[in-house]
Formats: sequence, C-alpha cells, structure tokens
Amino acid sequence: MKTRFADLVGQEDVKKKLNFYIDAQNKTGKFPFLLLTGAKGMGKTEFAKETARNVLAKDGAPRSFLEINCGTIKNAQVFFEQVFAPVIQGNEVTVLMDECHALPKDLMTVLLSAFNTEKADVKQVNWREGLYEFNFKLQTFMLATTEADKLFAPLKDRLTPVDFQTYTVGEVGKIIAKSLPDISFKDDVIDKIASTVRGNARSSVQRAKQIELYCETKQKKEFGLKDWNDLCNKIGINPSGLNNTEIQILRALRDRGDCSLNMLSAITGMSRSSLQRDSEIFLLQKGYMKIEGQRKITASGTKVLEQLSKKS
Repeated sequence: MKTRFADLVGQEDVKKKLNFYIDAQNKTGKFPFLLLTGAKGMGKTEFAKETARNVLAKDGAPRSFLEINCGTIKNAQVFFEQVFAPVIQGNEVTVLMDECHALPKDLMTVLLSAFNTEKADVKQVNWREGLYEFNFKLQTFMLATTEADKLFAPLKDRLTPVDFQTYTVGEVGKIIAKSLPDISFKDDVIDKIASTVRGNARSSVQRAKQIELYCETKQKKEFGLKDWNDLCNKIGINPSGLNNTEIQILRALRDRGDCSLNMLSAITGMSRSSLQRDSEIFLLQKGYMKIEGQRKITASGTKVLEQLSKKS
C-alpha cells in the first residue's frame, strides 16, 4: 500500500499532523477544522489534495474534493446559493477554502457560527430566508491562507493550525530531481541549482521546468555544471536566486551606505509598501541586509555582490 504523502517532499511535521487527523477521521468520523498557513508556494494546496484523497466516504472510496478560491466569493448569499446548496449540503465532500483571509465578512460570521459545533456533528444555519445544514460527519473543511493575520480572529480561534515551513536546500534539490525523472544530474550540480531557489515548492518546480526546457532544446538527458552555468547565463539566474531589484538594493546600500526606506524607494522606483512586502523580505531572510532604523547591508550581502561581480 502506498504511503500517504510519499510523492510530496519535506514538511515532515505537517505530514505527521495530517496523518493523525486522517486516521482519526476514518476511525471516528471526526476531523477538525484545519487552518493551513505558510508563505506562498509552500505546497498547502497539494497537501490538502493529498489529505482529501485519504479521507474516506462511507463506501470506502475517497470523498469528493472541492477547492474554493475565497477571493471569488462576493458575499454569503453567493456562497450558499452557488456553492453550498448545490455542491456541499447533504454530500460527502472535503472542502478546501483557499486564501480564506479574503472571505467576505458576512460569510466569516456565518462560518464562525457553523464551526461552533461543541459536541454536535450537525449545525443548522439560518441565512436570509434559507436554512442550511452543515453535517460534519459528511463534510470536512480545511482553510488555507498566506495571511493568517487578516483572518477574523474569532473564526481563527475555531481552527486547528497546521504551519508550513521553508524548504531546506536539500529538500529543494529533491523536489527538482523528482520533477525531472528522465534527467541525470552530474557534478553535484543539484545543490548549486537548489541554492538559487526561493525555498518553496512552487519555485522548485519552476526551476525544474527551466532545466527541462534547456535539456529538450539541447536534446540532453544529462545535466552538469557546464550546462547549469550556460543556463544561468542564458536566462539570468543569479546567486541565491536574487532578482534585479534586490541586487539594486544591495548595491545602493553598499555604495551609498545606510539608507532610509524613502531613499530605497526613490532609487528603485518602487513604492515603500512593495519594497517592504516583496524585495526586503527575501534579503532579510537571507541575512543580506538588516534594519536598525536605517537599511544596512551585511557582510553576507557584500559577499554575494562580490560573487555577482565575478560572474559578470
């Protein structure tokens, strides 16, 4: 029998938690309302799908799986009329509500009431002129978000958290190799490739697709250090996977000294919020810059710029 989550790399703590809840569901019929949290590209949706494949219906087959992008739900009325009544109510189904921080406020309030089950497995909810029944013996709910802080706090308290972590370089390498079963990697190149990926599964798969396209173009089944250097030059892959804006920030901090956020915004042409939300986060995670009132480059940041100079 195939081991659960065997095709998914890493996230061992997540696997343990989900396996426990799957076993509990299949033996007791009880499954908590899960909140899958973590940065973009960590594999939350794939883990939810694999979980759904192992939550069994009464006939022993996997339950149906329904994925909902919460950003597309305008209000509670739309949810009940177009999704809940025709697809969920009365059916055996595992539901993933992705980007749940984007749920409309009125629906968050309804779910707050619905998920307040205490010892009951069935919860009836009145909405406008309709009566809707949640049956948690038949229906399993998982919510996922990259921005848990934006989720309605009382609703968040009803959910059991499952936190995703950044992938290690070794795990990134495994994801890339697993995505390219027909390509043989030489010269320990896989570690060099992995070091340029942003530490999430989605970026790993994107890098694998670039390598696959290169190998198909060259009609190669082996990929070594020479090929990697060639690919980096062709499509501009930088050390640590830095993008041009991040490199621009590091060079500004090196050449001009400590800078304010306003100064970096003027130099890059990016808004303050965009810098804080996107470019600065990765540089801080890698330890290439720090913030002590002003933005400062670190020794590691200076070193990576030296590597870029050698590359060019």
